[in-house]
Amino acid sequence: MSHSHNSEHSHSTPHQPARKTPPFRHAVRLFILNAILYGACAAFIGAIIGDSLPDNQQLKVVFALFVVPFVLAIISTVMHVKSHTWTSVDDMAERLLHPHQTPRQ
Repeated sequence: MSHSHNSEHSHSTPHQPARKTPPFRHAVRLFILNAILYGACAAFIGAIIGDSLPDNQQLKVVFALFVVPFVLAIISTVMHVKSHTWTSVDDMAERLLHPHQTPRQ
């Protein structure tokens, strides 16, 4: 195999090298993207189970459907930022607020 040990396990590409510390703005964009994705999943779950819940449990479930995606988005963002690699997730986060921006070169 002609690949070196580092190139096999690295998630960065030659055009998108790993960053040492992503800027705060980028971390916020990653958080927003994660919150949207987890929030959409929670909304879908809520839509499916919402009618079958007893009245005394609905408020607790709605609260959990807001809190759990928020916590998961925080954890996902921190783990991704600590990985110090630039992936397609970073490209999506950058295009989320700037749709006409080309991927980072």
